[in-house]
Amino acid sequence: MLQDIRKSTKGTTAKIVVGLIVLSFSIFGIESILLGSGDSGIAEVNGEEITPQELQQSVNTQKRRLISMMGDNLDPAMLDDQRLGAQALEGLINHKLLTQSANALKLAVSEREIGAVIGGMEQFQIDGAFSPDVYKSVLSSAGYTPAYFKQSLREDMMLNQLRSGLAG
Repeated sequence: MLQDIRKSTKGTTAKIVVGLIVLSFSIFGIESILLGSGDSGIAEVNGEEITPQELQQSVNTQKRRLISMMGDNLDPAMLDDQRLGAQALEGLINHKLLTQSANALKLAVSEREIGAVIGGMEQFQIDGAFSPDVYKSVLSSAGYTPAYFKQSLREDMMLNQLRSGLAG
């Protein structure tokens, strides 16, 4: 059977057909590489994507937390991106699930509440008073934008409401 196929593919027509097939595969392959599949998320939780940027931000946060907690006693193997990535992804999935539950329960945090919490954070203060410059500088050095930080804080405060409602 293979001999028959080999004999029939020696002609010019067969070579043209094979060439067209190879060309079409290469065009569609390049197109999918350039345009992407549209699925840029690492994971999806009830229709809500976890992006590579969110995962990397979470890994970086875990690294900073480990370094600050362990100091000189830190084993470099603990900073392995693959190990931290799996933990970070699990944490992000749980966080998304809890946030979705809080949203379903219509829990909310006002801008005023967020402003009060941020204003009360010592790391953003100079001589006991909130400093917008220190706020922006600290967030920038941690890799956050003010909008991202506020959104993260809002979600954390909503989750605290959810937890206290479940506990009480």
